[in-house]
Amino acid sequence: MSGVQRQKKVNPWYYTALLTGLAGSLHCVGMCGPLAMALPVGRLPQRLRTGAILLYHAGRIGAYASLGIFTGMLGQVLVLTGLQQPLSIGAGLFLLIWTLSSQRYANGLRTSSLGQWLSRPLMQLLHRPSLASFLGMGVLNGLLPCGFVYVAMAGSLANDTAPEGAAYMALFGLGTLPALLSIRWIPTLLPARLRQRFSRALPIMTLVLALLLIGRGLVPYLKTHSPGQPARPEAPLCHGRN
Repeated sequence: MSGVQRQKKVNPWYYTALLTGLAGSLHCVGMCGPLAMALPVGRLPQRLRTGAILLYHAGRIGAYASLGIFTGMLGQVLVLTGLQQPLSIGAGLFLLIWTLSSQRYANGLRTSSLGQWLSRPLMQLLHRPSLASFLGMGVLNGLLPCGFVYVAMAGSLANDTAPEGAAYMALFGLGTLPALLSIRWIPTLLPARLRQRFSRALPIMTLVLALLLIGRGLVPYLKTHSPGQPARPEAPLCHGRN
């Protein structure tokens, strides 16, 4: 083996996942915070409470990662078919139009049939507190319709494999942890007025991600068709030159 080992570079696109999670964490406090505060932790023995909260968030992040597997697989198919660049541009334009046209962005999506369908077993688990039920509640909460989860999934489409998509969505989930843990353990750290002020800046992160997606799709095209770019070599002839 050679003494010099190649170091694998971290995909810079992962930083957008973490930043999206951090920017959307205050949105999560507004949407998921009441659920986090309603978790029946007090009905568990003292020694199990911290583990139950961590299991809840592990289930939530695991649900995000499972969504990332599907988006990563879709991204791989798009790469093989040569459609990832157009879809990246389309996803960016969709986020751009959605953000600019939405008048109640911070309130998230309206109650849907999927949300109602997932809420029923979630409420059942709330009344049967155990370590397993906390994990299940986290998984169900991660699958609930949420605008910022869809924003992260749009960014995850830019990945080429299922593991990369899962890692992207897991990083998004990790980015939401600080706010959700703080509202549980230090409720006074994020008062309602502060959350309202920061919520006004939430569309900005979506616009940034939309522009990054558009740029990710346009840059390879511009490089290929730039005037100074050398022409692609022609395929070699089987019988040589005449």
